[in-house]
Amino acid sequence: MMYLRKIIKYLFIFLIQPLLGQPYHNLAIAEDYQVKEVLKEDSVLKEKYTETFYYIYAYHSSKENVKVYTASSADENHHFEWTSYVIKQTEKNKLSLEIVASDQESRKLNISFLDVNQSVSIDISTFFLNQSYYAYLKKELLNNKNISELIDLIDEFLQEDIFKLEHLKYFSSKNKYRNKDFRILNAKMTTINSQNDNISCDWSIAYSYKNGILFSVEQKNKDETRYTKKLINNRNGLLSYALYRQIDERFSDDQKITFDTKQNTYSEIGTYTQTASNKATDYKKTIRKSINSSLMKMELDKDEIIQIIQKLK
Repeated sequence: MMYLRKIIKYLFIFLIQPLLGQPYHNLAIAEDYQVKEVLKEDSVLKEKYTETFYYIYAYHSSKENVKVYTASSADENHHFEWTSYVIKQTEKNKLSLEIVASDQESRKLNISFLDVNQSVSIDISTFFLNQSYYAYLKKELLNNKNISELIDLIDEFLQEDIFKLEHLKYFSSKNKYRNKDFRILNAKMTTINSQNDNISCDWSIAYSYKNGILFSVEQKNKDETRYTKKLINNRNGLLSYALYRQIDERFSDDQKITFDTKQNTYSEIGTYTQTASNKATDYKKTIRKSINSSLMKMELDKDEIIQIIQKLK
């Protein structure tokens, strides 16, 4: 009987499953990063260079688990890192996102839905939504475990240490930009100082909309503004925003980003300033190429990753 079960299992994997569609998918992206000019105390430094970063997303069709492989053109030995993300329901209206990295560092983010005020809490941050967006997210996250919708909700704050989700920046569904009925009303966030874990700061986040499109985001408290985002162009789903971020008085980033809500295109032009050294770097970041394909598995070996990277060149 056990032998018969194994035969049926292998027949399903190799004969029947391809007819039903592959359960795993791959999104591979080549991101070009160009340092255009570096200034330090008004002196131009000879630090110009171009590097390509590769993001390979292997994920289940339900998007409840994702494994991201990352590599760089600067590494001639084809070294890569990976980070695994799995979302699970823990209680009624509660989820956890388990994050495990190739260096065995792990984290767990707790996510909860509160019907009484239509809010979604993620770790120590809370997002208050309108009824339409709240009902949609509750279905997509609680029922479908769709990680891409979580990334879409918090895409402005992927660089915050409390999330550690920046590798998923190209895995967003972008539905909050496409659906004109979805609104984030406001949010509250607590951040931990990047140099002193004993120092925390509370922030209020305001959102505004124009013609159903997200128009601005502002993260601030009574003393300072940490983050701003403002729409500067909207052409048939191709959106451009001006962004400014300042972290713990250590550095700031002044950017213009442009992305398409219907496909994986992205460009960014910015100036990154390191406050202590008075060093400013002008840079450009662009998705040069992306590839979608089906997979038989999520676990990729080194040769398989190299083959995908070769297709991106």
